[in-house]
Amino acid sequence: MASTAIVLVGVVLGLVSSGWAYEFHVGGSHGWVEHHHEKYNSWAERNRFQVNDTLLFKYNPGKDSVLVVTETAYKSCNVTSPIQSYTDGNTIFKFNHSGPFYFISGAAGHCNRGQRLIVVVLAIRHHKSHRLPPPAVAPTPSTHGSPPPSSSASGSAVSRVYLGVMVAMALGRALLI
Repeated sequence: MASTAIVLVGVVLGLVSSGWAYEFHVGGSHGWVEHHHEKYNSWAERNRFQVNDTLLFKYNPGKDSVLVVTETAYKSCNVTSPIQSYTDGNTIFKFNHSGPFYFISGAAGHCNRGQRLIVVVLAIRHHKSHRLPPPAVAPTPSTHGSPPPSSSASGSAVSRVYLGVMVAMALGRALLI
């Protein structure tokens, strides 16, 4: 009985802790496009990115791409030697460490016309703390930003926490009986 309780607690903790990464949709409903209504870096500055968060780039495959580049290549819009190159039209990029990440479009001239992005990922905290969702920024007619990624991500985390609490309560009752 005790081993079952330990396994259930482990499962609950796994479910709760896995809800702390977010997926950010670059460009909102418009996606990763050449003439976006908002500068990508303005969007990035309103959000807080952490290790294990992901960026979703949606774009027209065959006509555009996403390149991960160095700071020097970012500043000069140099597409010749990217660190990574994506062309699938539905790119998910996961942040595996803290620090700055540089993204540019691989399509000719797009980077020079503003299709580029810098994301600074916050350092990993080594103490236990509760992570607040990214700030909710309501879309306005002038920005047409995507709904805050925290809306579905935090709902999922809340559901996992609720599930964890319910399982823990049931487990406590089972151990008392």
